[in-house]
Amino acid sequence: MTPRLEAATQRLYAALSRVENALASRLPGDADRVRELTEELVASRAQNQELAATNSTVAARLDSAIDRLRAVLRG
Repeated sequence: MTPRLEAATQRLYAALSRVENALASRLPGDADRVRELTEELVASRAQNQELAATNSTVAARLDSAIDRLRAVLRG
């Protein structure tokens, strides 16, 4: 994972945690809704991890392709 992607992922997790905490504190009587939102948050985090892994794979492939193109152009 690139440093920028890692930093963005950490910021996303921090923001999601803040949202989760804010919802829990504002809706103490609505446990079902909080549970539903928590499940959505967990699913979003899992999707984010999958996308980060895909991004890492694509970045590596692009770097490899760029290196090969440079080698071909240099002759």
